[in-house]
Amino acid sequence: MTENIGEVREFWDSHPCQSDLSDANDRRIYFDEIERKRYAHEPHIPVIAQFENYHGKDVLEIGCGISTDGLQFARGGACYTGYDLTPAAIATAKERFALYGAAGRFENVNCEHMPAPDESFDHIYSFGVIHHSPNTEAIVAEMYRVLRPGGTFCVMIYNRSSINYYVEIMFLRRLFRYMLLPSFMPKLLSRITGFPEWKLQGHRDVMLSQGALTKEQWISINTDGPDCPLAKVYNRREAGELFHAFQDVRMEAHFFDRTHWPVIGKRLPDGFCQWLGRRWGWHRVVYGTKPLTGAASIGRSSAGRS
Repeated sequence: MTENIGEVREFWDSHPCQSDLSDANDRRIYFDEIERKRYAHEPHIPVIAQFENYHGKDVLEIGCGISTDGLQFARGGACYTGYDLTPAAIATAKERFALYGAAGRFENVNCEHMPAPDESFDHIYSFGVIHHSPNTEAIVAEMYRVLRPGGTFCVMIYNRSSINYYVEIMFLRRLFRYMLLPSFMPKLLSRITGFPEWKLQGHRDVMLSQGALTKEQWISINTDGPDCPLAKVYNRREAGELFHAFQDVRMEAHFFDRTHWPVIGKRLPDGFCQWLGRRWGWHRVVYGTKPLTGAASIGRSSAGRS
């Protein structure tokens, strides 16, 4: 597992999340297409984020990326701040807000060390970001520091207790990884499965260049692409320990991604996919509150094993 924040910054600066969902030259069409595709593919995001509920509140997004979600908070009347590790994301987010006439503040920040004063925000939102940090615990500690008493958070982290982790990443991909060794296989498998050829080629290159991988390395390259330097997964107990200082911690699972199952994915009913997502989805969504006064509440009842 890498301990170098520079590697993480370099990767995401070169691959701003979901910036490749459109290739339109017109920037308004480009941003609109990304927004439409994001919420069509992951319709649970507006449900969990509740963008409209923070009018007049100071909202911080950790890892704002190109700020698709951030724009929704701003449209809902929030006083929005976006932090991101990468200059590319911040530049694109600023462009997006300016194009739509939205108000927001952006800073290029390593959220393991936030510049905000204590008790600066009413709500913190982060979707699929903090598990890419070498020191996720430091980010959570900073969240606690910059939240006001009674402030809330909504964070998505990758779910260890998911079909994606146990069946896809740790079983099927390990079982079939050696199929990529012949040079023609990435192209052939891409045609058969629909997976991007460049990703399959990247996994082949990793196998040939690095040989045996640690469990942590295997998880990382099988989440956000073969070049992803770091990604972590959390079960309920691990997530509960991560957010132990907060109170009223609760968790949900979301998102069965049928595109990862090319043979059966298109044939599964929508309702069944939603049911799978709520039980064994890839997205573990964690909610909680900073205590109003006194010592932090551990709330072990929310941190049982699953």
